Amino acid sequence: MPASTDPPFDASRAGAALPSFTPAERESFFDGIARHRRSASRLAAVALACASVLALVVAALMSPLLYALIGLLLDLANRVTPTPDLIRSVTDGMSALIDHIDTVPPSRWLGVVLVAAVPGLVLMALAWRALGRAMREAMGGEALDAATRPLDATSLAEQRFGNVVAEMAIASALPPPRVRVATSDAVNAVAFGADRGHASIVVTSGLLASLDRMQLQGIAAHLVGSIANGDMRIGARYASVLGMFGLIARLSTSFTDREAARRFAALLRHALRPGAGKADGLLAMQLTNPFEPEKEHGASDGSDTPAWRTALWMPLAGPLVISGFFGGLLCMVLLGPLLALSWRRRKYLADAIAVQLTRDPDALGAALGQLRGAPVAGAFGDWIAHLCVVPPGSSGGASILGGSAVPMAPSLDRRLVALGIMGAHVAPRTTKAMPPWAWAILLPLGAIVVGLLGMVVFGLLYISIALSMLFTWLPAVLLHALLR
Repeated sequence: MPASTDPPFDASRAGAALPSFTPAERESFFDGIARHRRSASRLAAVALACASVLALVVAALMSPLLYALIGLLLDLANRVTPTPDLIRSVTDGMSALIDHIDTVPPSRWLGVVLVAAVPGLVLMALAWRALGRAMREAMGGEALDAATRPLDATSLAEQRFGNVVAEMAIASALPPPRVRVATSDAVNAVAFGADRGHASIVVTSGLLASLDRMQLQGIAAHLVGSIANGDMRIGARYASVLGMFGLIARLSTSFTDREAARRFAALLRHALRPGAGKADGLLAMQLTNPFEPEKEHGASDGSDTPAWRTALWMPLAGPLVISGFFGGLLCMVLLGPLLALSWRRRKYLADAIAVQLTRDPDALGAALGQLRGAPVAGAFGDWIAHLCVVPPGSSGGASILGGSAVPMAPSLDRRLVALGIMGAHVAPRTTKAMPPWAWAILLPLGAIVVGLLGMVVFGLLYISIALSMLFTWLPAVLLHALLR
């Protein structure tokens, strides 16, 4: 790999004091890669367990509607040919359990919940696969081709960046990614694609004008390291998991808001058709942030909701509307933060891999130091913000992984500290530690908030079950009696 001809990064020239690290605090990039990969995997495993439990609960809450629909379809088919009496079987089984509720073991109730959740789990699995396909197509690159251009053969800065990307790809034993330029004053770059063999890197003209060759090498190493580590595939998987629950939350609002229904139907119609497009990324944004307010149109107040829509909404209130809100709420306060914490570890991991590829922690450290305070938002769509070198969503912006209270990426100062531990000559800003009295106030308040949230979740479950029995299952039983 050719050595850089640019002068080495010297923080003292900028008047910054370098932090000192003890030998015990120092860490090799091998140890850093192993530690961050281990932490990211553990957090992802915890998030997967939470997602599985949440999917089971939401699927069980949707079961009255799904079993009622299946049962009524069997009743209609029974008028032509004999079919099983599903609604009667379910009603008799639940009556037997309720009559002997004191003697039913917990394992029996767990079995009932699992059986009840089967139709909902099948439906959610289909939605997850459809969203995964939409995300893979959005990552294909065609959606950004119109807003970017190939490297200019007459531009030294652009050819230099293309060369260092090729160098890092060779060092990572990866096919060379396609490199394109976005004309923008933002100082950022992004790596995305369907898989490691079909990856693209887009860099802004503002970043090319701001960094020297050594710093561009650090940026390229971070992006190639992210590709090699499978961040594109994992990010799409995270978005699909969040979108699976967000789909129910978004769909629930469509029954009470005519404009929301029209926007949602148009979005699905464009996003689920074959071929990649901007609608796929927009779909991911709207589904993984189900409580994000609409930006294109104002939501209606419900005064123009026709009577038939209100009548249709009532049987769906318990199994769909409330369960959708329940799933979206837990995604926002539990599942989303867990996935964001895992993604933060993956940003540290990509930084450590960049040090491994360049064997020079100052390359990325100097680049991130240059990016601190520079405009990083506005060049790329929000749906790929989490894959940027500096995700705009880490400061509170929208992103498919930015719908929680936990930022999806660590601050630049924290990343600079991590690079400093690996030997980079960086000068991150020092932050004051929270005083003990603040912890003494925040911890009890946090416990109160968690307790109140638990009460809200329990209340939602209770209300959902009650409304499902009253407005969904009871009308289904009456229709069943007429059809049978």
